[in-house]
Amino acid sequence: MGEICRAAPVLGGRFYTHHYLHGENGWIDGYFLGNKKPIFYNLYLQTVSCAYKKLVSSRARKLSYELAPLDLDLSIFERPDNDPVSGLYVTSPREPYRYPEFNGMTRYDWTQSQYPRIADSLEIQVFEHWTLHRDYHSGIGLHATIDVPFVTIEAVNAFIERFLASEANFTGQTPRSFRFDEIPYWGLESNAICDPWDWANEATSEQDSESSN
Repeated sequence: MGEICRAAPVLGGRFYTHHYLHGENGWIDGYFLGNKKPIFYNLYLQTVSCAYKKLVSSRARKLSYELAPLDLDLSIFERPDNDPVSGLYVTSPREPYRYPEFNGMTRYDWTQSQYPRIADSLEIQVFEHWTLHRDYHSGIGLHATIDVPFVTIEAVNAFIERFLASEANFTGQTPRSFRFDEIPYWGLESNAICDPWDWANEATSEQDSESSN
């Protein structure tokens, strides 16, 4: 757990993450110590809006298969052909299949087109909660969804303090739903991998990239 100590000047000394926290993260992985050493928790932490996006996406994809059960887009493993020149297996470019059930749209495009309708119905609800997973090879797994706009250093430390008060599963009583325009970004969220002691370099790289654009 030396990384927790080394990252203390940046993260506060209670946890470690290799994800760059830029202030607008929807999720992170990390770990922190329990009340009784050497117990530690492998943490997956996400916001309620991040969880809501996943549920909306899952609902839309499920609906797509109710309309068109057969997946007619061949997988990459079914497409490669042997190149007679190189002798290697190559994949030929292929247009994605456009389904008549989706008015000529691809499954991906149709699924995304359903996000506003599903989100705005407010039928999907997310609760703040966390669950322990004791089948991890190392440490105890902890999956948590918290009601904050973004995962920040302050939010992580506040969550750890709440969790360590009981070190038990928890489910909140207040449901959360979001209209489509309340969530600014509906795509997949990726986090930069960067140790906390290198964040200053990461921030500089981001600023240089923005300046060049």
